[in-house]
Amino acid sequence: MAQIILTFFVAYGIVVGGALSGGIGAFLTNKPPLFSMELLADQLKIFGIVGALGGSFDSFLQIEKILLGNFSPVVKQLAMIVVAFMGAHIGTICVQWLVQVRS
Repeated sequence: MAQIILTFFVAYGIVVGGALSGGIGAFLTNKPPLFSMELLADQLKIFGIVGALGGSFDSFLQIEKILLGNFSPVVKQLAMIVVAFMGAHIGTICVQWLVQVRS
């Protein structure tokens, strides 16, 4: 359970932290920071997922164990992938809520 919570918040933190840092960079380069933050949050989703999982290949190699009949590691890895996606997606939603860029 502790690993699932950690995975969620790592993915969340990568997206939110990257978007906030990118917003500061956009401000310093005279670009619109709020608009840049929204774009960065959307682009950082995949990096949040991969970063939280500790590398994408390890997770997918665990899925290969289903052919051997060992389902426990497979279920754990699928749960971790889903939780990492949820963390990255909720991070993106929070950044979008924070900046509230109107299109």
